[in-house]
Amino acid sequence: MSQLVLHRGGWEATKADLACVPVPPSTDSYVPVPYGRFVEEIALHVPRFGLRIISEAFALARDGQQMFGVLTCTNGQGSEDFALAIGLRNSYDRSLSAQLLAGTRVFVCDNLAFSGEAKASRKHTPNVFRDLPDMIYRMLSQVRTLQDHTLAEIAILKARELEPREAHRLMVETIRCNAMPASLLPKVLDRWEKPAQSELFGGRNAWLLFNAFTEVLKTRSPRQQMEDTLRLTHVFRRVLVVDAP
Repeated sequence: MSQLVLHRGGWEATKADLACVPVPPSTDSYVPVPYGRFVEEIALHVPRFGLRIISEAFALARDGQQMFGVLTCTNGQGSEDFALAIGLRNSYDRSLSAQLLAGTRVFVCDNLAFSGEAKASRKHTPNVFRDLPDMIYRMLSQVRTLQDHTLAEIAILKARELEPREAHRLMVETIRCNAMPASLLPKVLDRWEKPAQSELFGGRNAWLLFNAFTEVLKTRSPRQQMEDTLRLTHVFRRVLVVDAP
């Protein structure tokens, strides 16, 4: 799940648009990172971690003084179960540092909401260009760890067959933990009992139920999807005692 949401005056942009925004001059204490260079630096490091960018979305706000983006990557291990996303934002008006986040659930919005499972940032100060490659490398190293952990968790969920009472317990716990409104529970139950493509999930297991939840949660707002899915993941880990290596 990766989202780039615009509702506070931002607009969609291309790489060419990013390059057209004038870069403010540097001072003794302030050194701006050009939008295009920031994106290029990230794209340069991605293949070194076995990843490949398959889609990208960018946006500008405040007359081009703020930029936002999401890069969606293949996970590098041949699995179609999830994708990894890298969120980024930057500014020329000193309102934002050069920031990165990554995870299987990433949310970037022009109202400055910035959510993911791993984050890094660097202020626009002298030596920012010296430190930027190392910041990106460390972030992508966290992505690799996250990738391995996520694949291990998915394998555990696929191997965990669920009896009806276990599935119902998970549904109840999800409501109790505010991971989903009770009004959506009938839709989850319907998807669990009548899966359209159960062969994709290997049977009536925890992975099938997790996907029943996430499909229904897609009807929620992007921000709410992010928050609900994080709570949902916590419920599955706690109830099923998922402890991936």
